Order: sequence, then C-alpha cells, then structure tokens
Amino acid sequence: MPIFKNNDIDINYIKEGKGEPLVLISGWGGTIRNFEFQIPFFQQKLTVIALDNRGSGASSRPNYPYTMDMFVNDTKTLLDYLHIQEKIHLCGVSMGGMIAQHFVLTYPEKIKTLILCATAAYAKTETEFLLNLRKKAQSIDLESEFKNLLPLLFTKNYLKILKNDPLLKERIKNIFMSEVARLQDRINQAEAIIHTHDTRNILNQIMQPTLITVGSKDHFLSHSKLLHKGIKNSRLEIIEGFGHGFFIEAADKLNNIIWNFIQQYLE
Repeated sequence: MPIFKNNDIDINYIKEGKGEPLVLISGWGGTIRNFEFQIPFFQQKLTVIALDNRGSGASSRPNYPYTMDMFVNDTKTLLDYLHIQEKIHLCGVSMGGMIAQHFVLTYPEKIKTLILCATAAYAKTETEFLLNLRKKAQSIDLESEFKNLLPLLFTKNYLKILKNDPLLKERIKNIFMSEVARLQDRINQAEAIIHTHDTRNILNQIMQPTLITVGSKDHFLSHSKLLHKGIKNSRLEIIEGFGHGFFIEAADKLNNIIWNFIQQYLE
C-alpha cells in the first residue's frame, strides 16, 4: 500500500476503483483492513479511498495525545495530495464516524453525503471504560485479546459460525489483530475522543444528506438516535439483530443500505 507523508506523519492509504470518491475512516485502533468487506463492493461503483489513522496500522504512531483536528487534517491533506477536487461521500465507523463529523463541520463544502456508522456525538464515558479494559489487558497475549474482543462485536449466532468455520475466524482475526495497536497508541487515539470530541450542540450545523446506521444490539444505538435527532437532513437505519461489528457480520445489508443512499446523490 502507498504511503503519503503529512509533514512528519506517514499515512498509509489505498485508492481503488473509478467514479465519485468514497472516503472510509476506521475506528479506534482500526485499520484499512476493517473495511475488507466494503472495499471490494464499492470499488466496482466508486473511487474508494481509505487510510490508517495516525496511531494505527502502517501509519506513523507519534507518542503524544491526538486530537480530532489532527485526524481531520490527515484526511484532508491526503485528499489534496490525491487531487480530489470534487465533493466526497464520507463514511466513518465508530471513532471514524466522530472524525467524519469534525471533517464535515470543518470542510462542509467538501462533502456531498455523510455516512455515520455505529458512532456518537459524545463518547467520553464509553471510551474511558474501554480504555481501562485495554489497560488491564495489556499483558494478555494476542489470542486471548482476540477472544475477548469477539463478544463485544458479534452476535452469539455469528460466534457459533466462527467456531465452526476456522477459515472465516482466521480472516476476522487478521482484520482486527494483524496490526494491533500498542497500548500507548490506543491511549493517544482515545485522548482525541475523550478531550476533543463533543458535537452535541453543533450537530444542527451539519446540512449535508446524512445516513446514520447502527445495529440494534450495539451500545451506540442510543447515540445514533441522538445523532439523527440533531442532524436535520438525516436518515436512521437500524439493522436488527446486530452489534458493533455489523459492518462485518451484516456487511451485505450494510453495503446495500449505503449504496442505495449514495445513489440518490450521484451525478
């Protein structure tokens, strides 16, 4: 994968397909691989751009607290480097959805549509809770960490499928664990959520057509409803029976929901 340098930060990214640009931003500790079930689908229809946020994957991991403005700047500078002049379709999952909110609020003229998946306008309490769990587990081996992660993301039915399908389980493991963020990297990213993310009182400034998606069993369900209430030109799609990992477990459903939404605004 190519590397783009934003001042002293190396940003790992991919650019695939043709058509209007769709930018994908992953969540806390996530990488481009989190979109393994989205990129092949959308690159047949659009130009897909995805990146490893600073502190994740093959991008630089400078050891200081990050801010939402830093993540936004990394994304905007990458788009400038790629000479993306037209408006983009911007999709963020979890923390990526938080970054997407700040991006559209900073550069509203750059956004054609906004897709917010399993995210929130404010998530300090949840992030501090998850960060404390991560700190306690810092000495756990990779296999144990993956095992602990699964029930936080997937339904019991999907866990049974993974148990009986070792190839699929290995694929999922590689998506989440091949580029595991160090504890300090997780802390640095979490600082951005805890200290620099709160859009609750400015959601009404988002005017772009917005799709909000979430699984009915996700702890971000109530947050998604608040986003829908705050963003006037938004639509809320609740995918029944799925949790925070619905972008993998319910990938076909989610991809079609997103594509049907984007198609309404293609030129």
